[in-house]
Amino acid sequence: MKLLLASDIHSNIRNFKKIVERESFDVLLISGDLTNFRKSDVFSIDEILSKLGVECYAVHGNCDYEEILRYDLQSVRFIHGKSVKVDDVTIHGLGGSLPTPFETPSEYPEQYFSKLLDNFKISEFNVLLSHSPARGILDRTKHGVNVGSEEIAKRIPSFEVAVTGHVHECYGVHKKETIVVNPGPVAWGLYAVLELKSLNVEMRRI
Repeated sequence: MKLLLASDIHSNIRNFKKIVERESFDVLLISGDLTNFRKSDVFSIDEILSKLGVECYAVHGNCDYEEILRYDLQSVRFIHGKSVKVDDVTIHGLGGSLPTPFETPSEYPEQYFSKLLDNFKISEFNVLLSHSPARGILDRTKHGVNVGSEEIAKRIPSFEVAVTGHVHECYGVHKKETIVVNPGPVAWGLYAVLELKSLNVEMRRI
C-alpha cells in the first residue's frame, strides 16, 4: 500500500491540489491543520479529493475548529479519537495539539491525549495519525524548544508508523523502533510518500 502523507495545509488549496494530482497513491493521510482558521476551506479540499476518487483519512490540527469534524464530507474522513482498518493496517487518529502561546482553536492538555491513546486497540500493524508530535521526536521549534507530547512519546513504541505535523520547520523522518514522519507543511509545498510494504519513505517538494 502506498500512502501519500500531507500535513499543515493551512488553506493553501493551490499547493494541495498540485500534490494530489501529481502523485499516484492508494490512501491519503492528512495530519492536521487543513485550514488556517477558515472552516469552509475543508469543503474545497474535499471537493478536490472527491473528483479524484481519493480515499482520505485525516485529523484536525490546532488551527482547525472542532466543528469541521462534524461536516458532511464525501472523501475526507476525520478519525480523531477513532481507529479505522484499511486492508491489514489499523490507523489511529489523534487531532489537535498541546496548549500554545497563540490560543488556537483546538488545544488540549496531556491528560486528554492520554485518555484517547489508552482507548486505541492495538492490532498487528498500527499507524498513528497525529497532529501533535511526540516529545523529543521531530518536535523542536526554530527557537530550540521541544513542544511534543509526553503521552504520545510514552506510547510511540506501540505503533509501527507515526505520521505527525504541527512543527513546520522540523519535517523529516525519524527511524527507530517506530518510523516517524513529519511530511512538512503543504503550505510550503512539502509532503511525503510512504510505501508500507518496504517501509520506504520519500520526502518530496512540489
